[in-house]
Amino acid sequence: MKRRLRTLNKPAVKTIQTPNGDIFDCVDIYQQPAFDHPLLKNYTIPPRPLVSSNATTAIFELPDGGCPDGTVPIRRVQMQDLLRARSLSAFGKKYGAKSPFRPSLQSPDLSRWAKIDTRNGDYYGTYAHINLWTPYVKGNDKSSSAQVWLYSGSDNQLNVIEGGWMVNAELFGNPEPRLFIYWTVDRYDKTGCFNTLCPGFVTVHPRTPLGGTFGQMSSPGGDQYFMRIKIVKEKLDWWLYVNDRVIGFWPQQIFNHLNEKAEKVGWGGEVYSSEGKNFPPMGSGAYSKEGWQQACFIKKIQVVNGNNQYLDGPRDTDTFVDRNCYSLTDNGVNTDPNWRRYIYFGGPGGRC
Repeated sequence: MKRRLRTLNKPAVKTIQTPNGDIFDCVDIYQQPAFDHPLLKNYTIPPRPLVSSNATTAIFELPDGGCPDGTVPIRRVQMQDLLRARSLSAFGKKYGAKSPFRPSLQSPDLSRWAKIDTRNGDYYGTYAHINLWTPYVKGNDKSSSAQVWLYSGSDNQLNVIEGGWMVNAELFGNPEPRLFIYWTVDRYDKTGCFNTLCPGFVTVHPRTPLGGTFGQMSSPGGDQYFMRIKIVKEKLDWWLYVNDRVIGFWPQQIFNHLNEKAEKVGWGGEVYSSEGKNFPPMGSGAYSKEGWQQACFIKKIQVVNGNNQYLDGPRDTDTFVDRNCYSLTDNGVNTDPNWRRYIYFGGPGGRC
């Protein structure tokens, strides 16, 4: 285990501890875990995309000014993180996942969804506002997320990019919602991982880290908060924006299908539970019919076409919901510009 820790944790120029006990190491930008990937040797980070001047402050960022210039924050993996994992080889990976947009290919005992997916097409990104909640997820053997997906390829060459918020106590040590990403190029078999727990994703922002928590969460009948997420192919690479900040990117070299475009895009929720146990709440824990201030939503859903145009997400979608525990309400496009294409989703979980 100590050898694995030495591989995962890079030398720190500065260390930042957050109030909830997380430790983030400020690592030289070219010594971060991404560059252990064999296809990224001698890689040069491209210029960051320009962000409009009306970019707003992220809901969450590191204290103490974040990381110095030329370094990026990487959440430190501690011994207790490894001890919570089912095995060292499984640490940082999804258990049993096979296909996020064809649930029938996945073990029926592991995951459930309430989500919509586009039909096959040519997509170069997505943008959405994801409502922030804290579902009650009990135990280290369960997780719950609200997120977006982009995928291309098929069967064992399925390439996937994911991003959103997640409650995953096994991975993070407590049940707080966290900013997360995931990627794979072989249908969740051997490649890919959460956040920076394997080589691949390149972090560039000095103050807003993957695995960070959110400062404000929605409450039933109260104020509603959301994160703005954008994953877009700019020139060669897939760039991640959160609340108008450039967080980092997936280099096109690590993909064998998403290196060109996405064939499908999805939005919604996913939950995981170990075999034979109840599934946790999704979203707020309320069914989608409860609506505003009660159920979780994703709004202002957009896709990016080959001309770099941001269009409302299509109405013609496939829906995946396990209706024994969850629901999804899709009313299409709202004329209110603050909503446009949107969905409500979620539920209390249970045996399903």
